[in-house]
Amino acid sequence: MHPPPFLTRSSKPRLIKAARHLLLGALCTLALPCLAINATGRPLIFRSADVHPEDYPTVQAMLFMNQQMQRASGGRLGIKVFPGGLLGDEAPLLQLVQSGELDMNRVSIQALDSIAPLTRVFSLPYLFRDTDHLHKVLDGPIGREVLDSLPQHGLIGLAYYDGGSRNIYSSRKPIRKLEDMKNLNIRVQPSAMSLSVFDALGARPVRLPFALTGKALSNGLIDAAENNLPSYVSTEHYRYAPYLSMTHHTMSPDVLVMSKISWDKLSPADQGIIRKAARDSVKVMREMWQQHEDHVEATLKLAGVQRNELPMAQLRRFAQAVQPIYAEYAGLPEQQALIKRIRDTR
Repeated sequence: MHPPPFLTRSSKPRLIKAARHLLLGALCTLALPCLAINATGRPLIFRSADVHPEDYPTVQAMLFMNQQMQRASGGRLGIKVFPGGLLGDEAPLLQLVQSGELDMNRVSIQALDSIAPLTRVFSLPYLFRDTDHLHKVLDGPIGREVLDSLPQHGLIGLAYYDGGSRNIYSSRKPIRKLEDMKNLNIRVQPSAMSLSVFDALGARPVRLPFALTGKALSNGLIDAAENNLPSYVSTEHYRYAPYLSMTHHTMSPDVLVMSKISWDKLSPADQGIIRKAARDSVKVMREMWQQHEDHVEATLKLAGVQRNELPMAQLRRFAQAVQPIYAEYAGLPEQQALIKRIRDTR
């Protein structure tokens, strides 16, 4: 039995339209002004969205950024964050950011795969050795170059946030070896690369909006999903999928992006305030992420989640199985050069 095509290309316009209606409704309800530079002296409230709940580190980082912007601007600049998927899923919201209908959005970098070719490199499986390696790359010239590639696509890259390593959790069985992936109906991120990665691993990937994953696990429409540990806990997916297998298949970051249309309306001084607040929020986010992960570990133990670490020999088999993805999705000379520089980073 094939999994249902929850998210197809033909459904994307409907999702974008739904996100647009949710955004307009929220603005009307909260009486928030749209971003506009005018002579009235009203504060400029930038609208930002996140699929995660309010206590999640990425949302808290944006709330911290709001405080920093208000302090630095004397109350002229601020951010209103819509957390918990209130405005919809990442992909349709990203298009609203490009069109200027939404000012900011925190997204997984995989949401940018089809938009900006250089960002695709960060989503490749088994690329980063560990968190320290990831941070050295993101905080250095490579990270800056990738963010600088976004304006031509209607986006301004403000900051990278941690996304953690992604692992597989299942409702039926642990994943102990590559053969356990065969015909596993698994929810993946809605990107072509994610589909190809899990096809290569022998699974049956399902494109499904993040908000619907828990329900699909609970009613058996899917067997498994994959995500970082904080998301696994914050969504309570562990209640339906108690087998956690540490595959560490990707360690891709999240990105805070801003609409270039909104950005271009600002003075250089105000742009500087926003950039500094975004940079400062990264340290706060990383500290909160570590605290969140410590809390997550305790929650999973109390919940009785069956966690297994894959032996190195099996991880090498997983990495070998997805090697064709590198040529398929990052075969351009500039992408290959970026991969080499990332691997050479010490």
